[in-house]
Amino acid sequence: MSAKKKPLVIIIAVVVVALLGGGGYFAYLKLQAQTDENVKNLEGAGDVLVGDAYKPKDDDLSEEQMAPTIDAKLKPSKKVLRSLQKENVKLSVEIIQLQEQIEGLKKEIDELEEYKMTNERFAPKRIQDEMADVERLVKAFLLDSTDAERFSVVQIEIMAAASALEYKEYIMRNRLMVTKQQRAKLATEFLPGYAFCVGDGIELAANNAREFDLIASKFRGTTILALPRKLQKDLDAVVTPCQNALRAQLDEGLAAES
Repeated sequence: MSAKKKPLVIIIAVVVVALLGGGGYFAYLKLQAQTDENVKNLEGAGDVLVGDAYKPKDDDLSEEQMAPTIDAKLKPSKKVLRSLQKENVKLSVEIIQLQEQIEGLKKEIDELEEYKMTNERFAPKRIQDEMADVERLVKAFLLDSTDAERFSVVQIEIMAAASALEYKEYIMRNRLMVTKQQRAKLATEFLPGYAFCVGDGIELAANNAREFDLIASKFRGTTILALPRKLQKDLDAVVTPCQNALRAQLDEGLAAES
């Protein structure tokens, strides 16, 4: 190569190297810009997955309030994971609250069922059926008892009716749930003594046949009219001790069973 051509070759080589270096630099800048854009898009992925639950509601928040609660040094994937974990905790709390509400509703349903059962238990028709059952059992017991031979059939009917009324009074006052077996036990073990007491008391309270009929109508429930004051006073004087004795026996019997 001649001496004249060497400087020209050197100049061309320098120009080529400069062009190559400049092209590489600009390519690097373009690649860095694309990388920054990809990172920004990944950081926004959390908003798409989580939704608006954690976005600020007020556009006038301060820079401190708008600062991200997630560490900026975390990778985008970790940020998404943290957001999903927070949402999971929120849903878990809501599930617990719903379970507590369900338990409360179950308790209310149980209370309503008990209230319904109690009302049905003490409904007039149910009570009347039980009273009729008690009256029938007491009457059968008295008719089969040699101790009741001194009473007429009418007197025995009155005594059985009086026993049924006292049965109703006692279970209503104590809000008792009596089974058929318990009712039969009351009618054969406790109420007969009360029936004898009432039968003897009526003979003392009624001074004549008319007063006897009035008392009979009262116990049988065939009249709603009040007894004459003097007759009612005499009847109370003989029946109240019978009631007190029976109720004491029933209270003692219930206490022994509980």
